[in-house]
Amino acid sequence: MRGTKRLSRAACAAIALAVCGALLAACRERPHETVDFVMGTVVRQTVYGPSAETAAREAVERLRALEAALSFHDAASDISRLNRSSGGPQVTLGPEAIGLLERSLEFSRISDGAFNIMVGPLVRRWKVTADRPDVPPPAEIASLVRLASYRDLSVDRDRRTARLARRGQMADLGGIAKGYASDVILALYRARGVRSAIIDIGGNIGLLGSRPDGRPWNIGVQDPGRERGSYIGYLSLADNSVSTSGGYERFFVAGGRRYSHIIDPRTGYPADSGLSSASVIAPSAEESDALSTAVFVLGASKGIGLIQRRPGVEAVCITTDGTVIVTEGLRGRFTLTAPEGTYRVEYRYRVGPDAAGPARQR
Repeated sequence: MRGTKRLSRAACAAIALAVCGALLAACRERPHETVDFVMGTVVRQTVYGPSAETAAREAVERLRALEAALSFHDAASDISRLNRSSGGPQVTLGPEAIGLLERSLEFSRISDGAFNIMVGPLVRRWKVTADRPDVPPPAEIASLVRLASYRDLSVDRDRRTARLARRGQMADLGGIAKGYASDVILALYRARGVRSAIIDIGGNIGLLGSRPDGRPWNIGVQDPGRERGSYIGYLSLADNSVSTSGGYERFFVAGGRRYSHIIDPRTGYPADSGLSSASVIAPSAEESDALSTAVFVLGASKGIGLIQRRPGVEAVCITTDGTVIVTEGLRGRFTLTAPEGTYRVEYRYRVGPDAAGPARQR
């Protein structure tokens, strides 16, 4: 019996050493990191594990295929074919385009058009990122707003067809496609046995698992008043997605007024909701992408009311007066790092099924 006990202790010691060694190896594990330009933006991957390099390479190939199908600017894409046929018959599309159009309609409905799949004519006319943008005349904006009706898009999932009711209408997946693509890549990682990774598609961030050592990822929240890479704080997250919409990077100035690239489809003008940025955290990147646009357009009160009706969804909104509004589910997961007095934090709590709740300051 004594010999058996001594053997058990030795075995336990060996197991303990093996576990410690594995943990140390995980902490020292180096990721495979890539930077590419796909879907009209910079794509950054940080992937851990034996199959990381293969998974990252396949991810870029998959993104290029998605771009070819969903791009607003590629004349051969499914979306461009649909737009060219506006006012005409039903158009047969690929399954990914059909699925994303259908889900985009749902986001358009729940946001009462703040996110609007049919914003294409307004985006094209404002051309905010062009060399010489200009402010369209009010009459022209009014006519384009009438075209931006998501109710004029019909989708038949069974027949895999879609139709735009009136000539000149254009569907634009720019507010959701990158989020969808992030979800696709996270699924690809899982299929390749990857357990820890980050995919960043133009600021739409998908998180697979946690860091290899088990700690959550720290995701910075951009300071909208400073250069890229300056943060007001960070979010500690795992197995989540984060998308941010803001008017602080792509804009032009005319007549002393700043016009951002995010259009309010209801008015036809760039959004002016009192927010500098809206970051949404959701179980899927598709949802966080669409809802961050909606919240930025709606503003803090209505936007957070929308968020609080979505299970598992949270938000960080930065107002133009320097208030950081954080939903209750992020308490303990959001850390403010900006210098004291620069920003003030308010947490919003649910007080009913449709209410944003009273603010509590920190």
